[in-house]
Amino acid sequence: MRLVYKHENRAVVYSVKNILAINNIDCLVKNDFGNTMGAEFGIANTLLELWVMDDADYEEARLLIQNQEQASETAEDWNCPACGETNAGNFARCWNCQHSDEGPA
Repeated sequence: MRLVYKHENRAVVYSVKNILAINNIDCLVKNDFGNTMGAEFGIANTLLELWVMDDADYEEARLLIQNQEQASETAEDWNCPACGETNAGNFARCWNCQHSDEGPA
């Protein structure tokens, strides 16, 4: 097991966890429930940690996270070619049917 990501925002950590899960990388969130006790346990323990379960997945996970962080937040919305649903530009897969984005339709 190896630490791959840290952040103070629970939603961000679980978004990264979901990205890894879509790519078949098993991971675990630590400090999920202890982060509200920062004053008692120390500020370093307020960050949520995402750990990959298999060390062999570490490099791929880091690359996926890095690519996501560098992705443009202003990408145009796109329509899913499979179901026609409109998706935000930052989604690589259709939220409705999980079809992969082949570019704006």
